[in-house]
Amino acid sequence: MTPLYDADDFPAMTERRTDAIRDALLTQLRTEKERKRRTLRRRLAIWGGIGCLVVGGAAVAGTAVVSSRQVTNNDSVYCFASAERGVNGEYDMSGATMYNPDGGGGRVENALELCTTMWRQGVFNPDHDPLAATAGTGTVPDHLQVCVMDDGAAAVVPGRPGVCQAVGLSPEKTG
Repeated sequence: MTPLYDADDFPAMTERRTDAIRDALLTQLRTEKERKRRTLRRRLAIWGGIGCLVVGGAAVAGTAVVSSRQVTNNDSVYCFASAERGVNGEYDMSGATMYNPDGGGGRVENALELCTTMWRQGVFNPDHDPLAATAGTGTVPDHLQVCVMDDGAAAVVPGRPGVCQAVGLSPEKTG
């Protein structure tokens, strides 16, 4: 049987070549271990971050569902000018109720409609004159959310879903 390779086909194994091979192998072993460690750390960070996001999202959604309340006080409505506090730490808002010609307090059946009308009439414009003979004009925000105050009254706040919790109120329970 004849060998596949002849001994003369390979370079001679000198001490210098043996040391170079040993150094290359040791370097490969060191860097491979570090690469695996980095990969493991990166995977743990990514999956841990995703897990935190999922748990946090579920907690926020659960809080929104659990903390939603029904409007129980239809005597008045609070219409927020914005979801941000003013320099005095308070929210800029106007209270409203419906006039009852039969006497007694009026009942607000649709808080969103009442506040939309106030926005349309320019009540929240800085130059609004409440004593003017004619109503002004204003722009209604794209998104209005109905929230519930501590006394059970409705509060309409401009913003996307979740703004009720951001201003410290409960979202209105629908259905």
